[in-house]
Amino acid sequence: MIAESEVLVPVRFGGAPGVAHGGYTCGLLASSVGPIEGTPVVSLLLPVPLDQPMHLEISPDQAVLVFDEQVVATMVASPEPIPATPPLTAAEVARAVEDYPGHDQCFVCGQDSVDGLLLAPEAVGPNAVACPWVPLETSPEVLWAVLDCPAGWATDEPMVLTRMAADLHTTPKPGEPHVVVARQVQRLGPVATTLSSIYASDGTLVAAATAQWTVPRF
Repeated sequence: MIAESEVLVPVRFGGAPGVAHGGYTCGLLASSVGPIEGTPVVSLLLPVPLDQPMHLEISPDQAVLVFDEQVVATMVASPEPIPATPPLTAAEVARAVEDYPGHDQCFVCGQDSVDGLLLAPEAVGPNAVACPWVPLETSPEVLWAVLDCPAGWATDEPMVLTRMAADLHTTPKPGEPHVVVARQVQRLGPVATTLSSIYASDGTLVAAATAQWTVPRF
């Protein structure tokens, strides 16, 4: 049996200019499907439009997101848990080099975004970044988005998110300080693999993700 519905990504949740934020889109797809056995794994096949209705088809073994008769994203479940990125304390994050270059409209890390999260991942080692985060919004989609951008900054060159999986262990407490850490763990040709995690101030693991990134072809 296939369940069908319509979903869209509001303009606020943009990533690259004119395109939906990859992590937010992955979280939207995972949360639209509902509880599953295992870890949701989302593949982004084409750029996802902003503020455009998309068709979501959910079957027992996968979910498919369609726009303009093209499959833009899919989701399946994996039995494999995601390893956590080693934590850092708030003090360690505060000592990161303050040279964050992100000045654009990205919902998560764009410093020019009017109503974004304003995360500023900074280097804490080779291909490793971290940043503080005080959550005001705690939806699954926002958690996926927060796990995404720092991982993108951990890669050794600009890349495009093509696949993401996340385990959400608990809901962060609004208004309390958290730390987001990410690192690149593998690079094979044009493809990089990252791990990212969100920690509460007491060291509790809030969420963890792994992502695959690919060098753009254009």
